[in-house]
Amino acid sequence: MNAPDRLGLTSILGSLSMSYAPLIDRERRTFGTRLTMLSVKPSDRLPVGLILDQLSGMWPESRALVLVAPLDAHLDDSLLEWQPPANAVVEIPTIALRDPVMQGLVQRARRVGIKMALRGRPDVPLPPALLDCFDYAMIHITEDRRRRSDGTNAAPPPGVMRRTPFIITGAFRVAELHAAYERGAVASVGVPLDEAHTTIERPPQPSQAAVLELLRLTHEQADISTIEAAIKRDTALSFELIRFVNSAAFAVPMQVASVKRAAMVLGHAKMTRWLSRMLRVATCNADALPLMHAGIRRGLFLEHLASCSAAGAELRDSLFQTGAFSLLDRITGTSFPRLLQRAQLPANVEAALVERQGPCAPYLSLAEAIERNDPVMGRKQREALDISLLDCNVSLLRALSAAQSMHLREDRVAA
Repeated sequence: MNAPDRLGLTSILGSLSMSYAPLIDRERRTFGTRLTMLSVKPSDRLPVGLILDQLSGMWPESRALVLVAPLDAHLDDSLLEWQPPANAVVEIPTIALRDPVMQGLVQRARRVGIKMALRGRPDVPLPPALLDCFDYAMIHITEDRRRRSDGTNAAPPPGVMRRTPFIITGAFRVAELHAAYERGAVASVGVPLDEAHTTIERPPQPSQAAVLELLRLTHEQADISTIEAAIKRDTALSFELIRFVNSAAFAVPMQVASVKRAAMVLGHAKMTRWLSRMLRVATCNADALPLMHAGIRRGLFLEHLASCSAAGAELRDSLFQTGAFSLLDRITGTSFPRLLQRAQLPANVEAALVERQGPCAPYLSLAEAIERNDPVMGRKQREALDISLLDCNVSLLRALSAAQSMHLREDRVAA
């Protein structure tokens, strides 16, 4: 990733309310990110090219897709001056294409190599030459013509095929995602975080890819920092490691509160034996992967927020655990009080997860507000933590970049 040095930033990132959602493919892998931006003050609407230029230096240089949605930016010729990263795709709302001038701008943008996604279903069919300018179509679940009002799928008309690969938005239940994939969606925006918990309890299960990668690292006697980074890519593995090291089997004199310290206590030989046991319970459950990745993104975001204040810096490890473990109740189908009976976590982490109290809780609420695209609650939490909008946005972009790199490495191992 191009280092987002604060000295190179302008006030632009401090004037935008940002939200994000993962892009999930049909195999339930996180293959990219959608980043939305809205001006804090309607009077401060900026040219789209200016916003995109500001963000370009912060995109990770990878094959992971980044969908950029400057929701209220001025769509003008500044778009043509943008030098887009290879993995960036900018969203264009269908309503803008009612204007012939905008149609011409889109066609010129395509000619200079800018990738675009069409957001929303057009009122009337678009000319093929205009439709061919778009790499993706973003279709809200309520606008999908091949979805009946009762949620079931309708067969397409005979001989009719979708011209543009489509990404579904607004699917808030797992069943809705499955149905959208059956209708031909290549991906979905977001995961159904608020769906009711599963009724089948099960222990946290790390992914097989993560366990196998760690076994390779311990066999090669990799340094602790490398092992720590690999463990933190998997929510369940991080949780189980801290639980194991703090169990009666080790009788450590002081509670181990960080993944790095737990890895140091275990050492390479014991780590190998522990991973061999973890391999027996590791899972390939595809539906669990988006939630595990969502937890890791939260953990990384909270960890980066820690550097925004002196108080947060002292909570760095606890903040990562708070975010990373915050979806374990949904992943395992087990309430946090019951789940934490078998794990000794730092008190401030337990307070945040179980009671939504303590110093880590406001950080978790801030992350949730950003995920819900709730700028009012986001501002309330930022002000309570004394974190500026600029610092928050920079932390978010850094965390998303780090998470994206983690998921790509995990996919390579799984392959």
